[in-house]
Amino acid sequence: MGRSRRRRRQLGVESSPEESAAAVGALTTEAEEGSGAAHAPPYVPGLSEWAADVEAPVLPLDGLEPWEVIAGPALALEEQGESPTPVAETVDPGQLELTPVPAVNPPVPGAPEARPANEPDVGVGEAAELVAAAPSEAAAPRALPEPDPVELLYSAARAAAEAGRTEDAKAIYRQLLASHPEQVRARNNLALLLDAGGDHPGALAELDRALDMDPENATLLVNRGALLGALGRFAAAERDLKRVLRVEPAQAEALFNLGVVMTKKGLWAEAVPHLRRVVELEPDRGVAYFYLGDALNHVDDLSGALASYQRAAELQPNNSRALYGLGIIYDRLGRPDDAAQMYRRSREIGRR
Repeated sequence: MGRSRRRRRQLGVESSPEESAAAVGALTTEAEEGSGAAHAPPYVPGLSEWAADVEAPVLPLDGLEPWEVIAGPALALEEQGESPTPVAETVDPGQLELTPVPAVNPPVPGAPEARPANEPDVGVGEAAELVAAAPSEAAAPRALPEPDPVELLYSAARAAAEAGRTEDAKAIYRQLLASHPEQVRARNNLALLLDAGGDHPGALAELDRALDMDPENATLLVNRGALLGALGRFAAAERDLKRVLRVEPAQAEALFNLGVVMTKKGLWAEAVPHLRRVVELEPDRGVAYFYLGDALNHVDDLSGALASYQRAAELQPNNSRALYGLGIIYDRLGRPDDAAQMYRRSREIGRR
């Protein structure tokens, strides 16, 4: 029994049967730069985490919400239908106070209204002609500015992605970049789509081009760092993420991804402060609690690991790896019955 527990401790959560299913962008990972490791372990990035137990958002570059959560962005005007003609608010006639124009001489009761001697009678037809000839007092409507073609394409691409038409969104972003290659927003979002579709080298190439034009852009650096980590290029990922944190020490995405990179390098003690800071900044981020529990388990902080795994399972009830981690901690605490229950629940969720 003791050897069985020790083996589980050595394997850690990453060796669970569910790890490969939950890892994002699963590829044959490359060897770490500058290290003697033969292969990098699977990695769950913060760039585009589509696993069921992951909730980290992707990062947009336009200051708006990411396209993944924007509902119904505008496309072209003709696609949305004509806007209704504005109508002035109707005023209650009972509230109107009419002020008559005073007459020069008081009228005589029963007498026809007098007209000036020098003013001829005007017939109905002549009156209509006079009205038609009178200049209009209404101001001419102001012409609307021409829509920006770049923004129209960008909005169309986001709408296509939101609707699940990924290939259309990629094509529109490429069309935009063919005429406006300096648009780092479009290049970033194209990289996100490529990464989600498994084209990690293509995504990395787009982020590289964007950073050539905007080398200190924190969002681009975080996204590239996360992607490099997913590819097992931990040294390069660490450089990008630390560049961001030197300027923005409380950047949660950079902290999270750097913490995960440290766990994948086996630097558990170095991962702990980064992941602790993430859960302080984002206390409802379940995946951060999971990685924190993993790191604390490896530095033998069993009470801290237990609390972190429990919080991860509370926030993400279908996170089979968090339940498996709880099984490991219960095993280490000498609670085999509780451990067996957690392992069983983890297997059940993994089979769904």
